[in-house]
Amino acid sequence: MSAFVAEFAEEGALVAAVDRLRAHGFAPLDSYTPHPVPALDEAFGGRPSRLPLVILIAGIVGTLGGFGMEYYAAVVDYPINIGGRPLNSWPAFVPIAFEIGVLLAIVAGFFGYLIANRLPSLHVPGLDEGDFRAASRDHYLLTVSTDDPGRLRRALADLGAVRVAELAP
Repeated sequence: MSAFVAEFAEEGALVAAVDRLRAHGFAPLDSYTPHPVPALDEAFGGRPSRLPLVILIAGIVGTLGGFGMEYYAAVVDYPINIGGRPLNSWPAFVPIAFEIGVLLAIVAGFFGYLIANRLPSLHVPGLDEGDFRAASRDHYLLTVSTDDPGRLRRALADLGAVRVAELAP
């Protein structure tokens, strides 16, 4: 399987290329742009993230777990009756339970983000070659892997690629 990088002059040409290449069955595709291009999300066919749901569930589990931990400590394991107050004084448990819920939500969000984006990716083959640094300034780049290099080169030329280069494996 060969990997190629194609350079486009403008973001509209890049979005059109992603649409056409996906329609013709070329995959995997990846783009590198100097600024966010919202139309690329739709062109790549991205689905909504499940990360907010994971964070919500972790927050709820953390809050219930924190409340349960405090209840167990104050009522079951070490009950102390101070001033005739009830052992299960739930208003006193709310701040700590809330903070534990927030902590678990943050930890789940952090690790969920890393897992969802397959990070850390310490080295991506091919990105140290060519003009990838220019993608952070003014270039629009698209990488494509294929088993049929001739067909891909023709398709990219038809789509208006300024330059097409093969990446070393």
